[in-house]
Amino acid sequence: MDTCVVSHLIQPVIVGSSKDIRQAVKMCCKAARENSPVLFQGEIGVGKLLMATYLHHESSRLGKPFLQVDCDFDEGIRDILSLENVETKLRFLKGGTLYFREIASLTMDEQARLHRFCLAAEAEGVRVLLGSSQNIHLLMYEKTIDAELYRYATEWEIYISPLRQRRDDIMALTAHYIREFNQRLRKSVQGLTPQAEEVFMSYRWPGNVEELRQSLMRAMILTAESFIGRRHLAESIGQGVDQFLQNPDVMPLNRMEELLLRRALSRYGTTLEGKRRAARALNISLATLYNKVKRYNVNN
Repeated sequence: MDTCVVSHLIQPVIVGSSKDIRQAVKMCCKAARENSPVLFQGEIGVGKLLMATYLHHESSRLGKPFLQVDCDFDEGIRDILSLENVETKLRFLKGGTLYFREIASLTMDEQARLHRFCLAAEAEGVRVLLGSSQNIHLLMYEKTIDAELYRYATEWEIYISPLRQRRDDIMALTAHYIREFNQRLRKSVQGLTPQAEEVFMSYRWPGNVEELRQSLMRAMILTAESFIGRRHLAESIGQGVDQFLQNPDVMPLNRMEELLLRRALSRYGTTLEGKRRAARALNISLATLYNKVKRYNVNN
């Protein structure tokens, strides 16, 4: 299976004390005592994979493998979901957890295959978790998701709210990542200046926690000072906030979309990894990003 394996040896850390994040953690702990499938919903970058890993660690499956299948861009997804030799495919995962990311990005046929594969995985003693950055209840209303998969996935749901709705967590996450990057970069950054903190607290974080993490990493690479200032954020979020406030002219929505797409690709690059990061920052799937690149003829 051509997938990304997440180590079961690393204890996931959930940072934040907002009501929403505490509720999500509480639901994870409760679901960890069961064997039913669990669906994690929330925008790109909110931490669905982290929560899924946390659930695995809180369950009796701790010490067994945790494996992620990324439905959004795994080119071998049809082979993965094939029921041929399913026992061989899942042999090393017995007693472990299998997490399917971005299930709504699959075609209807692939969704039906996924449902059958999940049932086969459960029969082999594997716990199934699923994730979607798209609201699958809305997709069901639009009839763009397999009905059997929908019923299977919604047996137990855990929603993770976007960072803009839990601003109480922003500075806690900032402190956490500053400590992490201090160790990695061998620096001694103590925090943000009041001006930089104002930027962080007023920004909408369309890429959520992942965007905050990337913005801090870039700022800490740039700074040689004890505090991250507004100017250190110029290559990430600070410049965008300034430009919007200074030039709030109205323009057609499709033109705004094109500009944001070009800005994201310019920042993250046009490699596969760069496009993945751009899609996360724009809160769209990789498939949607490719469609918009084609639509606007964006080749930079």
